[in-house]
Amino acid sequence: MAKANRHPETRDVQPRVLLAFGGGLLLFIALAAIGVKLIFNTAPTWLPLPTDTILEGPGLQAAPRQDLTAFRAEEDRQLKTLGWVDRNAGIARIPIDDAMWAVVSHGLPDWSRPTAAATEPDCALLTAAVPRAPQAQNCQQQRGAGR
Repeated sequence: MAKANRHPETRDVQPRVLLAFGGGLLLFIALAAIGVKLIFNTAPTWLPLPTDTILEGPGLQAAPRQDLTAFRAEEDRQLKTLGWVDRNAGIARIPIDDAMWAVVSHGLPDWSRPTAAATEPDCALLTAAVPRAPQAQNCQQQRGAGR
């Protein structure tokens, strides 16, 4: 076997180009940091507080465990008693045990069947809520044609 002439690779990375790229990258990062600092000035603009001022902390709960216990007791009371949620709208609450018993004994309502209120829209209610809506005008026309 004949020995081949050995010489360095000529297609390798040139060190000057690599150093120039690294220097350019560092320069870009430095200029970007300076630009961000100038655009988004994050220095505080308020005046320092006088040293004789006593700082009070935020208004925290004095007794958080007792507050949580009282809150949960109020929730439990509401779940176990009858009461009005909105008397004018006719929305009431019933004890949760009674509600579960009603579902067990009567089952869930069939939501796929239209109710009487859904088949006969209340035009007065719709007109009062949104008087100039096209739905209100259509409702009144349908009610007038159905009579």
